[in-house]
Amino acid sequence: MTNANKAWRTVMSVGAGLPIALIYGLFIRWLFGQEGAAGWLTTLSLGFLLFLPLVIGALTVGLAPGAWREQRAFVLFMPWLAVVIIVAVIGLLQWEAVICIVMALPLFLPLASLGGWLFRLKHDDDPDHSPPAELLAIALLALLPLIVAPLESRLPQPDSYHVVANSIVIDAPVAVVWANIASVPLITPDEQGFSFFHLLGLPKPLEATLTYPGVGGVRHATFEQHLTFVETVTEWDEPRRLSFSILADRDPELPPHLKQIGGRYLDILDGTYEIEPLTDGTVRLHLSSKHRLSTRFNVYGSLWTNAIMSDLQSYILRIIKARAEAGA
Repeated sequence: MTNANKAWRTVMSVGAGLPIALIYGLFIRWLFGQEGAAGWLTTLSLGFLLFLPLVIGALTVGLAPGAWREQRAFVLFMPWLAVVIIVAVIGLLQWEAVICIVMALPLFLPLASLGGWLFRLKHDDDPDHSPPAELLAIALLALLPLIVAPLESRLPQPDSYHVVANSIVIDAPVAVVWANIASVPLITPDEQGFSFFHLLGLPKPLEATLTYPGVGGVRHATFEQHLTFVETVTEWDEPRRLSFSILADRDPELPPHLKQIGGRYLDILDGTYEIEPLTDGTVRLHLSSKHRLSTRFNVYGSLWTNAIMSDLQSYILRIIKARAEAGA
């Protein structure tokens, strides 16, 4: 490599490398957030979640001085700095909720490292390429998310269905436990507990009202941030089993990340409470639910949705347990 090429690479890396990666990442996030402009513009796509971090990593390493690119730690972890700064700015601009950022990071960080590593391998195979050729390669890389996204939008979007279940032992009569699941009076701040996902911005449950007991009765389960589920009773076997279908109320005041519930990508379908009397006089209360996930990364997404639903179920069960045992 000539001295001129080395000087060009150093200037580009220090003066433009990281800023270009940052500007590019923020622009692509803004563009893919314009879902009303084109059907394929969505952050819940492989074009965004897979190829954006790859390009960020390639830009960060591709514009670095050759000596830096020989350092494995730089190639693997310098792209992380670009990703962290990008998601921090996105969070400050409130383009994404904290929960969405946390869910994306386990994908973005290793993929950014992979993008940097792949660009280094390409450079090692062709160490004497000219700056114009390198700029062309970088420009083509930058177009990858915009090329992939419309192509993948033509493919069918698979549905996957997941059942999550939890249970808790309650030292209270069956009738008391039943009364605490049929409807849930307003949960006071003192009754609210800790949940990791609440720290990330998911709303806490508030109450569940019931129009009338029996099949066809409607529960309105309300949460913070204007989130409400309309639950129609499909099975009423007092005092053993209560099942209901679930329909998310698409309140226009919902924050953007909660508007996904009941929509194209995620829907909660039904839920069931079942009371199991135990031989020692206590009862085991079971709570299960079924939800649909419709993305092109359902396997990864289900890890999060299953964890969130399990955490929510456990949270609700603990409140029911405390109330039932206090009223026993």
